[in-house]
Amino acid sequence: MSVGVNHQGNFPISRQRELAREAEAAGVDSLWTNDSLARDPFLLCQAWADATARLEVGIGVAQIATRTPAQLAKAAATLQESSGGRLLLGLGVSQPFAMEQWHGVSVRKPLATARDALAILRASFAGGPTDHRGAALSSVGFRLDMEPLPPPPPLYLGAMKPRMLALAGAEADGVLLSWESCDGVHRAVETARRAAEKAGRPAPRVAGYVRVAVAADAAAARAALAREIADYWRYYAGHFAGQGLEDEVARGDEVFRLGGAAALAAALDDRILDALGWHGTADDGLPAVLDRYREAGLDRVVAYLVPVGDPEESFRLLLQSLA
Repeated sequence: MSVGVNHQGNFPISRQRELAREAEAAGVDSLWTNDSLARDPFLLCQAWADATARLEVGIGVAQIATRTPAQLAKAAATLQESSGGRLLLGLGVSQPFAMEQWHGVSVRKPLATARDALAILRASFAGGPTDHRGAALSSVGFRLDMEPLPPPPPLYLGAMKPRMLALAGAEADGVLLSWESCDGVHRAVETARRAAEKAGRPAPRVAGYVRVAVAADAAAARAALAREIADYWRYYAGHFAGQGLEDEVARGDEVFRLGGAAALAAALDDRILDALGWHGTADDGLPAVLDRYREAGLDRVVAYLVPVGDPEESFRLLLQSLA
């Protein structure tokens, strides 16, 4: 099992390089970032790769609708070349609120958008020229003018729902899961692998984020994970319910309606916290928890850091926990 870390710490690039070196020295296999409000994920991965020798660098996920497939291909191929083939490229259509409010973009056909992006990227990484006229995205005559072309990075499709999971199995190299319980991971893996078998393709690699809050004070770690879940509640409550948490989500919906995220965080019980992440001290057995996710079907377990207090201290405690 490969073990990675995702951190969203707001550190300058000089510190980012130092943290990447610390992660590599601690034995972490990969370091991941998101395409969100922070530093550009391709440039951040470039800084991490420049500072390390073997650490894989992952983007999970790059938003398909805010960069054309041709732009994604150029950025990914350049990073793949400069890193010596260490890029892990996650792709996703993201949430409607992020697309519409931040970027003024509406994704009307998310499944078709993902399918078209995968096809155009495949053709681009093979040298092109592209000749794809899709239901959502098109590209004709584009080619990467790079010699020699680097090997294509593995394409991980971010997926939660069955049809996107099936698309990942049938047409991507891997699937990137998020906010899944161990049982949810098992179901998602089965869906993606059945689709791959039906398409006559190898079983996809499966990566998954596991939210992790670690601190010297176990109660503070628990509170941080509860706040993280509450902050995502309005977007993912339905997905949380699908993790075998229907009763907990029904109760949580009422608390959220009456008191908002702060009230919900205070009310969440251990069952929902334990299903959606992990919290504790550095000595509380995080590796055993991640191993359960491996048994559920993850090839890559990515500990998604939920900071508790100082983000750098949280990062170092996470590395200590993984050791």
